Amino acid sequence: MQRDWGGRRVALAGFAEDRAVPAGRSGISARLVLMLTLAMLINYADRGSLAVAAPLLGRDLALGPAQMGLLLSAFFWTYALAQPLAGVVAERWPVRWVLGTGLLAWSLSTMLCGLAGGFASLFALRMLTGLGESVIYPANARLLSEHAGPHQRGQANAAIEAAKALGPMVGTLLGGLVLAHYGWRAVFWVLGAVSLLWLPGWLTTPLPRSRPSGPGQGNGPGWRELLSQPAVWTTAIGGFAYAYSPYLLMTWLPSFLVNAEHCTLIQMAWIGAAIAICQALGAVVSGLVSDRAIVAGHDEGIVRKRFMLAGMGGTALMMLGATVAPHGWVELCLGGAAFCIGLMCTAINTSVQTMAGPYAAGRWIAVFNTICNMSGVVAPLATGLVVAATGSFRLAFLIPAVLSLFGLIAWGPLTGPIRPVAWRRS
Repeated sequence: MQRDWGGRRVALAGFAEDRAVPAGRSGISARLVLMLTLAMLINYADRGSLAVAAPLLGRDLALGPAQMGLLLSAFFWTYALAQPLAGVVAERWPVRWVLGTGLLAWSLSTMLCGLAGGFASLFALRMLTGLGESVIYPANARLLSEHAGPHQRGQANAAIEAAKALGPMVGTLLGGLVLAHYGWRAVFWVLGAVSLLWLPGWLTTPLPRSRPSGPGQGNGPGWRELLSQPAVWTTAIGGFAYAYSPYLLMTWLPSFLVNAEHCTLIQMAWIGAAIAICQALGAVVSGLVSDRAIVAGHDEGIVRKRFMLAGMGGTALMMLGATVAPHGWVELCLGGAAFCIGLMCTAINTSVQTMAGPYAAGRWIAVFNTICNMSGVVAPLATGLVVAATGSFRLAFLIPAVLSLFGLIAWGPLTGPIRPVAWRRS
């Protein structure tokens, strides 16, 4: 069933029919959004595989909290630092092959982690996994900023961000069950092998015709103009403050539940899944409500910003609660923080795509992700050091609470209105 929306024939879900049409004429197809959503789910399930295996892997390989924190951060060393290159690659070469090659690389390296014999080999393979996964956000940014209209962008990002939240849930639930029955090595083999099932569907998914790509073909800003835009840096700082909380949960939640809350491996899997569902619900609520408000005539930038500020403030309160909550209640605080993270994440991505526009989205999101994902290096490492020094996770939860307050300033007065940037070369 379809209806006319803004002069275009679109599906009731807000997405275009899945057929070959000129770019920008009928928006983005539901099938393409589905494939990007599944890719993000796989991405986060695979990157969280080490955290799931950590309770048994650390004991088997005799790794202390500080060593495990360093190992959990290894993924982000290459993932963050490769973002500028990934942004250029996503803008200049066909997205089908960029994303397909990236998924193949990170799936194979995840499977190889199951053969690792010690700290050094695991560290190297996790760095390789990060390199493969580095292309997903620049590729998504190019497709959504170029082909999704304002009335679609929130829903598309909501679906992708819900998958981002559910990826760790799938990884924790599936990986936790595999861990309990077959050991930590099988966790990597199963998650990596299942990921490869996405490739045939992606290679047969019709993609909309894009603007000319390749060196010299775009009319967007140069690197100097891009990096001189203050909003590039304020959004990146806000992104670092935002991302610390979900990366702390993704990397240390299984170990916290087993070692501090004394959960069984099966309980860890189900509680971790429930917290991830809270984040997914927040992302869906944010995307659907914001798009409906925009269709009703509300200013897009104001709507997105309200969700970002509400999410950052709520995360600060919930993480602060987690530092003092009694046993049995701390999980509720972490679930509330996850819901607030979900409210925020959809608005953040749509805002960056809106400000950058189609000719700068890949590189802007690359700069954004470079700084944003340095929290993926800092969060697991700092948490491991805090736990090693104090024997408790509670002080580790105070760090994201304080960072969220800085995020309120960065996304609020420092970034200013959410509006498309008027690039000189556009």
